[in-house]
Amino acid sequence: MKVNITARHLQVNEDVEEHAEEKFGKLDRFFSGIRHVDLVITLEGHGPTASCHVEATCILDHGTRLRGHGDAGDVLAAVDEAEQRLQKQLRRFHARLKAHRDRSRIGSDADVPASAEEATYEQVVREMLEEGEQ
Repeated sequence: MKVNITARHLQVNEDVEEHAEEKFGKLDRFFSGIRHVDLVITLEGHGPTASCHVEATCILDHGTRLRGHGDAGDVLAAVDEAEQRLQKQLRRFHARLKAHRDRSRIGSDADVPASAEEATYEQVVREMLEEGEQ
C-alpha cells in the first residue's frame, strides 16, 4: 500500500515520513482492499501556539473513501490520532460488510435440515398436541 504525503506550511522530514508509512502500513491488517492513503499535513499558527492538523484519506479498491483527522501540537501525535480514527472507520466498514454477507447467507440456510435437538422438540410438541386431541 502506498502512502502519499502532502505538507502545507512546513517541511516534512524523513522521520515523519517513516513514522506515517509505518503507522498507515499496518491498516492492511484491518481491511485488505486498500489502494492507497493520502495524508495532508498542515501547520496552523506560529511559534509555541502552532498546531498541526493531519487529514488522512484512505481509498479502497471499490472506490470507497474513508477519512480520519488528527489535531495536536506535534506532527507525530497528529499522525497517530489520524491513524487511530481511520483504523476505527476501517473496522466499522469491515464489520458492516461482514454483517451484510452473514445476513444474505441466512436466507440460503433455510433449506438446511433441523438439528437432532430441534427434531426431538418438534416431535414432543406433536405428541402433546395429539394427546390433547384424544
